[in-house]
Amino acid sequence: MSAQLALVAVALVCAAFWPPAEGRMLLVPVLPGAAQHMLAGAVEGGAQLLGSGPIPGSFVITGNHLAVTAALGGKAILILAAPPALCGGPAA
Repeated sequence: MSAQLALVAVALVCAAFWPPAEGRMLLVPVLPGAAQHMLAGAVEGGAQLLGSGPIPGSFVITGNHLAVTAALGGKAILILAAPPALCGGPAA
C-alpha cells in the first residue's frame, strides 16, 4: 500500500513540474558548468527572461519548450514548469 501511495505522489509531482509546450519554464543547471551560456542559449531558442528562479542559479523564462530544448543542445540543464506560486508572478 505504501509503495502505491509513493508512486501516486511521484506521479503528481512529475505532472505538476512537467514543462509546458509553450509558456513559463524554470531552467535549473544541474552541473556547475551547465549554467555558462544557459540564458544566451535559451534566448537563441526564442525564450524571454522573466527573472531569477527560486533555486540558486535558476531562471524563469517563457517560450517554446522544443525550441529552448534544441537551443540548449543537450547541456545538463533541467527544464521544469514554473508555477507562479513557486516562481513568482502571475501566469504569462
